[in-house]
Amino acid sequence: MWDNKELSSLLGDVRNKQGLLTGKISLLGNYLKINAIHKAVVSEIMSSARLEGIALDEEQVVITAGQYLSKKRFNLSKTDDISVGATQIFIDSLLNYGKLITEERLFLWKYALEGNIDYENSVVGWNKSDMILNYPVPVQVERKMEYMKLPIPPDTESEMKSFLKWLNMDIPTDPVIKAGVAYLRFIVVRPFEKNNGRIARNIANIFLSRADNLPERLYNLSAQIESERIQYNNIITYTQTGGLDITEWLRWFLYSLEKALISAEDALTRVLNKAKYFEKHRLVTLNERQLKMINMLWDANEGSISSTTWATINNCSPDSALRDIQDLITKKMLKKENAGGRSTSYCINDAQ
Repeated sequence: MWDNKELSSLLGDVRNKQGLLTGKISLLGNYLKINAIHKAVVSEIMSSARLEGIALDEEQVVITAGQYLSKKRFNLSKTDDISVGATQIFIDSLLNYGKLITEERLFLWKYALEGNIDYENSVVGWNKSDMILNYPVPVQVERKMEYMKLPIPPDTESEMKSFLKWLNMDIPTDPVIKAGVAYLRFIVVRPFEKNNGRIARNIANIFLSRADNLPERLYNLSAQIESERIQYNNIITYTQTGGLDITEWLRWFLYSLEKALISAEDALTRVLNKAKYFEKHRLVTLNERQLKMINMLWDANEGSISSTTWATINNCSPDSALRDIQDLITKKMLKKENAGGRSTSYCINDAQ
């Protein structure tokens, strides 16, 4: 149970930011839009894996995500590559967000994450209560780490049957709230030996996509959770060991989602500003070093760069670096920052 009245204002803020982000992406051209979505999807997949202590092959994730997103359709296929499998299940939740969440679908996700190519010959079944061991979860208490044990769930099979029925019911619950509840409930039940966190986030992703009513993703909730991992572990643990009220968990979930949306909007604003910048200077001739550094300043959000750093990155002489920079200042693409002397640095001149 949770207090809708207490969450209504925060939920309204989140829904508003979702709408603003959806509106802003419509301002992008097709190429920029595809690239922004691709980047966000790859980031989400990598972050979700890192939360479980799993290192994926980012290059493989980039390639696989690009292939499926370009087709705009998806059917889960066998793979023994866990990076491909992790990408597949996220793409499935994104492009097939309207489909039912069934036992078969969850097991296909499980096998994909494990790289189990022979899943058709595997025994299908949930964890039994006596198979799920208590395991310690780190909790920060007054600047020191303590450990709390999670409770063993009751009848896993019965819980999952009830959970799947609830997931697929057409009930008047906001899909964003349902995403948060589904995430927590799956974590509590822990129906698999491993990867429950990633599958829980994938289930939540389906409802977040339903909230947007779009098979697109521009924000990274997993990265936001990853940045506050201690708080995440704390709220998950205390929610499971407390009473039945999950209002505090949903508040934390909504705050995290709001922060992820704000970060995505900031990044998208930068993409739009960069596009306007290059359109404004489309007739300007740049050498290879200048184009490389201008892109680096925009994409890495470095803020400023010195002529020494310019020379080092481009493996050129200090004089060549300074000529590159002075030329860009003349063309009004860079500007000199206020500090002088050894602290002299240069930044993007994005004045419209």
